[in-house]
Amino acid sequence: MSMKILLVCHASPVIGLGHFSRLLALAKVLTKSTKVVPEFLIFGDSLGRDELAKFKTFFMPITSNFATSVKNWVVVHEPKMVVFDIFTGYKDIDYINLFLWMTERHIYKVCIDALVELFDYVDLVWIPSFAFDFTKYPNQISNLKFGWDSFLLQKRLENQTWKEGLKVLVLTGGGDVTKLGDTLPKQLDMLLNHNVEIEWVKGPFADAPILPRKPRLKWNIHNAPAQLDELIVQANYVLTVYGVSFFEVIQYGVPTVVFSPYGIKDNEELIALQKEQVAAVSFDVNAAIKNITTLMKNQKLAKFYSERSQKKLSQNGAENLSKNIISMLGV
Repeated sequence: MSMKILLVCHASPVIGLGHFSRLLALAKVLTKSTKVVPEFLIFGDSLGRDELAKFKTFFMPITSNFATSVKNWVVVHEPKMVVFDIFTGYKDIDYINLFLWMTERHIYKVCIDALVELFDYVDLVWIPSFAFDFTKYPNQISNLKFGWDSFLLQKRLENQTWKEGLKVLVLTGGGDVTKLGDTLPKQLDMLLNHNVEIEWVKGPFADAPILPRKPRLKWNIHNAPAQLDELIVQANYVLTVYGVSFFEVIQYGVPTVVFSPYGIKDNEELIALQKEQVAAVSFDVNAAIKNITTLMKNQKLAKFYSERSQKKLSQNGAENLSKNIISMLGV
């Protein structure tokens, strides 16, 4: 009989879709095994995505009591493992008691990209990151995994050799929380070569971008596409906010400019990313606009980013995590 694995995440206009996207990548790999059955418990808005039709999915209002909701689901459905990829901004959640309660019921616990400080209470902490600062924690955390082979990304197409061109893919996140769509189109339209074609992805929680009344460039707006792969491989360059989508892009070797619109929130990771030399890193939107214009004029640098990023992401993190999960379950 197959073992149930509960995948728990948050998804909303403010939080975005990053947590869900990672778990979906993991779920798709897990389905390759007949020994396990992944199911979703999502705190937030109904996503209405075709890819979820393959899985049993339960939605809870984001204001629901998190611990109580998880416990109720566990009691009814009896999973053997719970994987958490959650937004930890809600400070009133007693994670320790929740994990102890699950331990008493012999349920394995995996945390993705969060709650590292509670490594003693869970079976595995999986950090989808190329770098991790151990200085805040003991020198050896045996149940913690990170590295370039840890990213949980969906990949549906084969890599293609990068070619110079004029098609730019723009990704502002699932909810475009900082309203880049209000101003960025006008800036790009004014500053980029007049032959450039912009592929703008409007996230499911984002407003439509405000285009110039008489645009110089050709604009194609894609309304919440279920999959980005086709758009990525067809692009010659990408301009994206920092997040899961950035890594989905560079796994295909498309020369990319990445930035954070959230002030200093991502500075530590962006500084570390600069050292990896897989993309042009910018610390605000204005610097990103300058960098995309510069990158499009420097074919040698673009090719360097393309080749280096593909090497870094040559291993599938979702496959690696799935193997760890299967091993833990002993199936």
